[in-house]
Amino acid sequence: MGNPLTKTRQGELCALGQAFSYSFFPIAAILVYSQLSPLYTAAFSTLAAALFFAALLTLQKKWHEFKIKSAHINILVATLIIGVAFYALIFIGIQKTTAGNASIMSLMEVFFSMFILRLWKKEFLTKPHILGAILMVMGASMVLFQGGLQINSGNAIILAATALPPIGNYFAQKARQQVSSFMIMFIRSLISGVFLLLLARAFSPFPSSSELAHSVIYIVLIGVIFMGLTKIFWLEAIHRIPITKAIALESVGPLFTMTFAYFILHEIPAAWQMLGILPIFAGIWLLTDFKPTLRWKGSSSKMPTMGKWWNW
Repeated sequence: MGNPLTKTRQGELCALGQAFSYSFFPIAAILVYSQLSPLYTAAFSTLAAALFFAALLTLQKKWHEFKIKSAHINILVATLIIGVAFYALIFIGIQKTTAGNASIMSLMEVFFSMFILRLWKKEFLTKPHILGAILMVMGASMVLFQGGLQINSGNAIILAATALPPIGNYFAQKARQQVSSFMIMFIRSLISGVFLLLLARAFSPFPSSSELAHSVIYIVLIGVIFMGLTKIFWLEAIHRIPITKAIALESVGPLFTMTFAYFILHEIPAAWQMLGILPIFAGIWLLTDFKPTLRWKGSSSKMPTMGKWWNW
C-alpha cells in the first residue's frame, strides 16, 4: 500500500476538490435566475443546505457538539460575514455578469486574503507561496484587462464580496478546531437562510408556487452540492492548510467554470482567457509545495528537490 497522505496534501486536495465542484455554481445560479430573484435563490438554497447538514449531523450522531458554547461566537461571526453578506453580494452580482467573468473576478480573493490576514498577522506565507498567488492573479488580470472586460455593476459587486471571506474564514477555521464541519455549516446555513429570506421578502413579493416548482431542482442542487458538500471540502481544507494557500488553490475554479460554461451556456472563452491559464497553473505548482523526488539510474542518491532552489 502507498504512504498515507500528509495533512498538508489532504488540505490541498480538499481545496482543489472544492474548486472543481463549486465551479458549477455560477452556471446553476444563472439558470435559476429565469424563475427566482437572486435573494430568494440564495435564501432557499441556504435553507436546503441547512436540512442537508441536519441530516448529516443525525447520521453522524454529532448533535452534542451544539453544547460546545465556546464555538458559537466564531460560528456566528463567520455566518454574518460569509453566510449573509458574502452570499447576498455574490447572488446579486452573478445576475449582472457572465459565469466566466464571475468566477474570474473571484480570484481577487487571493489578494484580499494575503493583504488582510498578513496585515492582521494571523498567517505568514513563504516567498514561493506569495509568488504563486501573484502568478495566479496575473493570469486573472490578463483576462480582465487584455480581454477587454468592462467593469460593470455585477463585476464590481463580486469584487467587493471577495474582500469578506478572508476574515470570515479565519473565524470558521477557529470554530473547526472545536466542532465538526457539519455543525459549523448547519448553524451557518440555518441563520443565513432565515436572514436572507427576510431580506428577500422585504424587497420583493414571495414567489408563486409555479415559480418554486420550476426552480426546486436547481435550489436543491445549489443547496446540497454548492452550499453543502463543497463547504465541507473547504472547511476541511482550511483546517489543514493556511487560509491564504487554500484560497489561492481554489482559484483554479475559473478554469473549470469557463469549460463548463462553454458546453452548457455556450459562453466562448476569449483568447486572453486561455492565455491566463498558464500563470494560474504555475501559481498552483508553487503553492502546493510540489517537490519531485527522483533517483539517478545506478545510484542511490536523489536529485535535488525544488525546495532547495527556493531557500529564501
